[in-house]
Amino acid sequence: MRPFRWGRLLMADSGERAQRKPRLRPASSWGLAAIALAVWIAIEAPAQASGLLVPTGGNRSLAIQSQKVQVSINNGVAVTTVTQVFKNDSPQPLEALYTFPVPREASVSNFSMWINGKEVIGEVLERQKAQQIYRQVTRVERKDPGLLEQVDFKTFEMRVFPVPARGTQQIQITYYQPVDYDSGFGTYVYPLEMKKGAVTDLEGEFSVMVDLKSDIPMKRVYSPSHADGLVTAEMKPGHYRASIENAKGKLDRDFVLVYELQRERMGINMITSRDKGDDGYFMLLVTPGPQFDEPKRQVNATFVLDVSGSMNVAGKLDVARRAVAEAIGLLKETDTFNIVVFNIAPRNFADQPVAANGENRERAIEFLKGLDGKGGTDIIPALERAFMMQVPDARNAVVLLSDGQATDIDDHSAFMNALRRRKNESRIFSFGIGNDVNRPLLDRIAVETGGLADYLSGQDEINRKVRLMAAKLASPAAENLAVRFDGVEVFDVSPAKIPNLYRGQQLVLIGRYQKAGEAKFALSGQFLGQPSTVTATLDFPEKDLDNPEIQRMWAWRMVDEKLAQIREHGESAGPISEVVALGTNYSIVTPYTAFLVLENEAEYQRFNIERLNARRTENERAAQDRQRQSTAPAQSARDVQWSSPHVPPIRDNGGGGGGGAVEWLFLAGLGSLASGRLLERKLKGRGRESSSN
Repeated sequence: MRPFRWGRLLMADSGERAQRKPRLRPASSWGLAAIALAVWIAIEAPAQASGLLVPTGGNRSLAIQSQKVQVSINNGVAVTTVTQVFKNDSPQPLEALYTFPVPREASVSNFSMWINGKEVIGEVLERQKAQQIYRQVTRVERKDPGLLEQVDFKTFEMRVFPVPARGTQQIQITYYQPVDYDSGFGTYVYPLEMKKGAVTDLEGEFSVMVDLKSDIPMKRVYSPSHADGLVTAEMKPGHYRASIENAKGKLDRDFVLVYELQRERMGINMITSRDKGDDGYFMLLVTPGPQFDEPKRQVNATFVLDVSGSMNVAGKLDVARRAVAEAIGLLKETDTFNIVVFNIAPRNFADQPVAANGENRERAIEFLKGLDGKGGTDIIPALERAFMMQVPDARNAVVLLSDGQATDIDDHSAFMNALRRRKNESRIFSFGIGNDVNRPLLDRIAVETGGLADYLSGQDEINRKVRLMAAKLASPAAENLAVRFDGVEVFDVSPAKIPNLYRGQQLVLIGRYQKAGEAKFALSGQFLGQPSTVTATLDFPEKDLDNPEIQRMWAWRMVDEKLAQIREHGESAGPISEVVALGTNYSIVTPYTAFLVLENEAEYQRFNIERLNARRTENERAAQDRQRQSTAPAQSARDVQWSSPHVPPIRDNGGGGGGGAVEWLFLAGLGSLASGRLLERKLKGRGRESSSN
């Protein structure tokens, strides 16, 4: 995951609702916001900071009475459920309008309201239809709907009407996402950090309860952000609980939870989901281990640092400066570096790359101290400048540190064209800074050049994350990757383009399959410059009801790839219709679909809305209850073999319970899912490939 910010809660008369056309901006990272607890501010205060209450007309009658956050992290996947109560002290009913950014690789899986004391679960419709129904029942019929939309590439907006006069309204939102993982450390971030100077006093209950399970033994669980307030308890081996709770006080820091696993080895694991009579779904995890080490080569690192005005928000520039200083300190004296800073134009620290000796490091620190954030953002000229800083025979890498908020950029085509002109010249490693990050753009830039992207919160362990990134600059793990399945027909595998794989990372493949059976899986490519292949045996079952969440995860991946096409090539009927079909069948909020909650079952029948999400949510909640009680590990691959002329072989101790080479277990509890059948572009014949070429 990576972070989302607190949103802002707006009070508006029901007649002031503005219909918004979905504007697709360069991104695809979704998820949910944390919710403020009665944050009072002056009407003149800026609306950018998370969790700010910005009522119209200066009326401060609408607030959030309480917020409870429950997080379940099960083998690397986080399910976050936020329950909040809106409070209205005024003598008339009001509409609550709340906007919130979303984390990387996350999707809202449910939106519910409590009406007449009973939970009513929402459904996903085509966006214009949902907006039309919402306006009808609020403006004309004055009933109780809720609407959840994606208003741009990084933000969701939730409308709730009415919050009763001198009353309350309870809502609940659930979202799921993979936890950030690197080299044995899992990191979960619940963003609370606000713009410096913003008031963050609270007037109600705020709590976070984390239930953490791992089939790999955990060394420790801790919080670098809330070490003083976090309580942890080991319930049993592989099962921890952690909690913070505030009755009142300030919430001005992201909540960061880190867990460290005991071992790091090569591993291949898979979970599946299949309803009887339908094609199945699978999610496959590959984690490289020490086989990917190699002697370090000279590194030439060019740090491209965003100093635009948006980097002044929430201390993002301070975080970026600390990260660059830490990275330069980790270079060897035989390595070289340079710094390119940019807003509307780039400028260099030095004319050419300089040796990473003590004198140049001190000069770089002084250079960083003198930087200030101002102006707009134009990333492409800065990257072009960095590509000119090549050192022959060194491992050249560009490290981009930015929030990705490029001025006047609504698509990715200009970035992709610039990168393709410089193909193979240098890998880009992106560090997204802060909680309001253009993740899809930074992810795309990194993957297009064979690098990778990571994200930094102000409360993250910056030193640890920079060390892990710096280690990857000199040591690529696996390139030009392709996967193959023989024995079972698979189709719609994501990602369609396999990214480079670095030591400590995880490659997650998700797709569909037809008939059940045993399959041979092969991952081939260039490992440390040599042609190599990892093979394993996998079982695709006829029926599996325990992991319905991966169905929605597959659909989200398909939506994400379609949105990437739209960002690069523009809107067209084909990709949009596929996004709408996926969104409505799998209950996914997109720029073209929205969650709608109506007052009762009769209202859903009146508008001919099928209760797909209600049934799906019931099945997923039951499966999650079973998962919490289960001790069964994810499926470990059998017969794992390593073929490479210069890399030590993997030794498989028999598979089964995750032993030997098959150590890294991943998924088991996401958030909500769907059944159904879409995008059946079947890869006819056995052994079709999903390739990085």
